[in-house]
Amino acid sequence: MVVPRKGKNIGARLLNSVGRVHVNDPRLWSRALGTDYWASFGETSIDADTGGAKLDDFGWTTTSLAETAATGTGDFLSSSDIGIPDHVLTDASGDLLQSPAIFGSSAHALSVESMLGYAPTQLTMECYASFTVVTGTSNRSGFGLVEDAGSAATAADQLAWIYTDGTNFTLRSDTDSDAGAADDTDWHLWAITVKIGTATDAVEWFIDGTSQGKIDRKTDEWPVSFGMHALTTNRPGLAWLHFSYS
Repeated sequence: MVVPRKGKNIGARLLNSVGRVHVNDPRLWSRALGTDYWASFGETSIDADTGGAKLDDFGWTTTSLAETAATGTGDFLSSSDIGIPDHVLTDASGDLLQSPAIFGSSAHALSVESMLGYAPTQLTMECYASFTVVTGTSNRSGFGLVEDAGSAATAADQLAWIYTDGTNFTLRSDTDSDAGAADDTDWHLWAITVKIGTATDAVEWFIDGTSQGKIDRKTDEWPVSFGMHALTTNRPGLAWLHFSYS
């Protein structure tokens, strides 16, 4: 029998008896609680009535996106010859994908504490994505975290946003920025972590497991959503997406 800790909410009786809880259907992101939230993109992932409803019936915004099948040119389980995966593509200026704004709230923190048995101190967003075209400079073409009630299409609403400045991949908000590796059109594993405590340098970003640097965490802008947007000529694409608390 697991006994709740003194002074904690009733959910604390779960402690380690539950552990990590995965929400694997993006249509349930705003309807289910978990420690991990997953989404996979490709053919029928957005526009088809798969399972009974379109993604935009569940709090997502999906504007003129192209559901794209894998090319099948990679090697088996290869990290060097990967081909092109199933993904959703921004194939025109103005294309947009945005999730419900649910991440980083006190409500999520309390539910995660009930599941894990401890209060979370970090939110991680990781995704497998590519800038399939990088011929221009636009801080509104990219992906990342978007402020509460904000739009991925609005530069001022970008809280932790990855884009290319025409030379380097960069993480930005409307108050801070950090330049990283030289840009390319390869598929990468991207990650953004946000930690509690001091806001200075509390947001760190990674490409294929390598830290690119840090920016300050913004206040009074939570919970946040995930967003991806294209403007002018740059064209980000997204294969899968994962949020987790730890």
